[in-house]
Amino acid sequence: MSKKTNNNNEETFLSRFTEGFAQWAFRWVPDALVFALILTVIVFFAGWGLTAHGPGQLVGDWMKGFWILLTFAMQMCLLMITGFIVGDSKYIKAGLLKLVDIPKTKTQTILFYSIFMCVVMWFHWGIGLMVAIIMGRAIAVKKRGLGIHYPFIAAISYVTALMSNGPSQAAQLLMATPGNFMEKAAGVIPLSQSVFDIKLLVTNLVLLITIPIILMAIAPKKEHAVEVDDATAAIFVPPPDPPVDKKSLPPAERLDRSFVLPILIGAAGVFGCAKLFGMKGIAALDLNTLNFLLLMVGLILHGNSKSFIESVQRGTSTVYGVIIQFPLYAGIFGMISFSGLAEIITRFFIEISTPTTFTWIVFIYTGIVDFFVPSAGSKFVIEAPYILPAAKNLGVAYGDVLNAYTAGSLWVNMIQPFWALPILGAFRLKFKDILPYTFIGWLWMFIVMSLSFFILPQIF
Repeated sequence: MSKKTNNNNEETFLSRFTEGFAQWAFRWVPDALVFALILTVIVFFAGWGLTAHGPGQLVGDWMKGFWILLTFAMQMCLLMITGFIVGDSKYIKAGLLKLVDIPKTKTQTILFYSIFMCVVMWFHWGIGLMVAIIMGRAIAVKKRGLGIHYPFIAAISYVTALMSNGPSQAAQLLMATPGNFMEKAAGVIPLSQSVFDIKLLVTNLVLLITIPIILMAIAPKKEHAVEVDDATAAIFVPPPDPPVDKKSLPPAERLDRSFVLPILIGAAGVFGCAKLFGMKGIAALDLNTLNFLLLMVGLILHGNSKSFIESVQRGTSTVYGVIIQFPLYAGIFGMISFSGLAEIITRFFIEISTPTTFTWIVFIYTGIVDFFVPSAGSKFVIEAPYILPAAKNLGVAYGDVLNAYTAGSLWVNMIQPFWALPILGAFRLKFKDILPYTFIGWLWMFIVMSLSFFILPQIF
């Protein structure tokens, strides 16, 4: 850091609270895998106590469900990897670094970065994480001297993820995909009824307008700003790779670096997607189509097999949790679905809800669960078997429930460090460094979503 400050005299209740909360979270909140194991035990004993299935049957239910969601797990892995590949391409990186030069003042930089990240996060949260790291680190280096607090830049990168309730979210994409694991119970729910529903679009517009304003309002003053030092700056914006003389390479490596096949295959794939969207419109967008499209775009952007594969290798480090945790959540799904526990939980939600309060209850409930199981994709496997049947019984639109489910996950991410880890690692920070700002985002998301899911349905 280039300069240090002492804010002890200006320490507020909020700063003391958020720092204490961060310390508590790091001390007491274990890895997500531990919670998957704990939930397995909890669901097992709940099934034993509340259903007619004994221990042996429940173990059978668990094993029956364990491998039932392998397709979904692979789809989720590809969703994360393809987003990473697109954001990791040299052309995207070069373009982002040029965008950083557009704003000239501190206010312009915060406003531009916040709005840009909100839009990218809405389109694809995986790409958003990559873009946030690339642009955020460039801003930290190129805008030194403007008085932008370095941890605050990382906080912007994470707070703008509140806008991620868009066309790349797992729950909505999965339910829009034919053959999904809930199709017999709820059918196929097109994105026009969830992500592109007018109520959610208006809510996202409110967030798009207000999040940058709030971020500008809570930005630390210049005299309190801490900026990166020269050593960190050299790491954040490394020099470009030296040019390679392809003629001196062996034939195999020249083929690895050739643009012909990647561009040809990628262009064919993009053409096929364009034709599909031309025939079906937005209804063609599902989990498989989005993954395919981003894979083809990634091939084009990288321009050769060598760069593409190297990016895939880097991207696979982001999906290790999905690979190992999805079978565990599928096992939990098996116990909930096959034992009759889903029907019991469904009745509970019906009893405590009304048609106008159900989506808000889902928002709050899934947020609480998400604090301990911080993965909207895998956690949906647990919740879908009872929140969707409850919605049907209450006459609540499935799309509204999916949107509330995702909003609850995004909401609690602001005070849960799991999805912040890539950003924290890239910026070399701790969660407590950004929590004072993400906590404000958590409060604002609660207000906006309570208005959207609870108060407005009571009035209209």
